[in-house]
Amino acid sequence: MWNLRTRLLPLFVVIVLVWIFFYYSYGLVSRLRETRASANETIAWFWAGAQVPMSRLAELGMIYVCSGCGSTTPAYGFESDSSKTSFCQECGLVTEWYFISMEGIEERERLFHRTRRLFKDLVERLDYTTILSDKDMIPQVVNGIAVPDTISDESLKLLILLTEELDAENTPIPITDSYDETIGYLHYGSDELAKELLLVPYIELGIFFILALLFLYVIRIEMKKEKELSWISFARETAHQISTPLSSLMGWIELLREKPEAETDKEFAEALEFIENDVDRLKQIASRYGQMGQKPKLERCMINAVILDTVHYFCGRPGFLADSMNLETELESEYQVDLNRVLFSWVIENLLKNSIASLKETRGGVIRISTRDVQEGPGLVIVEIADTGKGIPFADQKRIFKTGFSTRRGGWGLGLTLSKRIIEQNHNGSLRLEASSPGKGTTFIIKLPSSSEGVE
Repeated sequence: MWNLRTRLLPLFVVIVLVWIFFYYSYGLVSRLRETRASANETIAWFWAGAQVPMSRLAELGMIYVCSGCGSTTPAYGFESDSSKTSFCQECGLVTEWYFISMEGIEERERLFHRTRRLFKDLVERLDYTTILSDKDMIPQVVNGIAVPDTISDESLKLLILLTEELDAENTPIPITDSYDETIGYLHYGSDELAKELLLVPYIELGIFFILALLFLYVIRIEMKKEKELSWISFARETAHQISTPLSSLMGWIELLREKPEAETDKEFAEALEFIENDVDRLKQIASRYGQMGQKPKLERCMINAVILDTVHYFCGRPGFLADSMNLETELESEYQVDLNRVLFSWVIENLLKNSIASLKETRGGVIRISTRDVQEGPGLVIVEIADTGKGIPFADQKRIFKTGFSTRRGGWGLGLTLSKRIIEQNHNGSLRLEASSPGKGTTFIIKLPSSSEGVE
């Protein structure tokens, strides 16, 4: 189930990211379509509002008048001759004809202001800044409004700076007259949609980068999982291999108990007892490794009793603790905790072995195990294991819980890794290095949640 969730979670994240990207792209396309429709509407407004009235003024309002009798004839198109010589049917003579407009001055002014207002209204529909300048780049019209002649030098400088900023965004468009001579420039900025479109490539790159990191993360999890499974398989195979000689040892112990020396020889009986304890210990180890990868069963108990059993086992092994080593206990905890006795005792055993190995290099010292209760939330039980050994180098302190890392020659680098996993994953506690100084010793702290508020 865990492996299935691990595979489905990245897939779900990828689907969500892809959906967000396509939803975002669809929104951009929709807004582009709306912008295009608005631009076409603007063109239509300009054509209807400016081109048609100007054509009507040019074609219908222009006539030629005879200088002799005053008769008139229409002028077609944009005839530029102010006068011409032609035959007049009314006069019967060849006379001079003059080109004039029938539209009055007021009508021309009205059309002029209407066209200017239309231009202003059209420009205001844009959501970016536009500036019309002359050929010397001096602003003349800003957002459809003419720059007044009374503008101050300071304000004009600000408009020129704004024009330069617009030119940095977009190349100005030259405006030419009928003789193809440049009479000015149109400077314009970028709307929010254009700026947003510029971000699309970076968004795509970011999405692909996230997907690549996610892919690497999944690969790393899979490799880690395979490594854990390989260790679990190795542990279970070890337990299987140990179980065979253990069965034989148990049989030999029973045979030795039947001998008369088991009752008459004190040293024989004591050695037999030690051997039996060691076989029981091996059975616990085999059981422990055989259950690797499975959720262990927890039972409510006093933590002090489990620690004392482990300490007594160490103290009872001949030659395990040197004469120059002292193992002290200060067990003050009164809270109960939910423990798997076999796994937790193995954690204590592993930490004690590390401390003993450290003291051997300093030719003796003290190992102190203490427990205490902390009234934090529902309650905590603190287990502290400290020694006065050689300590852990500062450069190695961040790596001691990594699989395969060991400061001892020939070490497998699994003890602290498995101990931390047992405490955190199986007991919902924590195991951390509290302090360590080269030449002064090391202290480990275990924190476990209590399952009761105390014992009466």
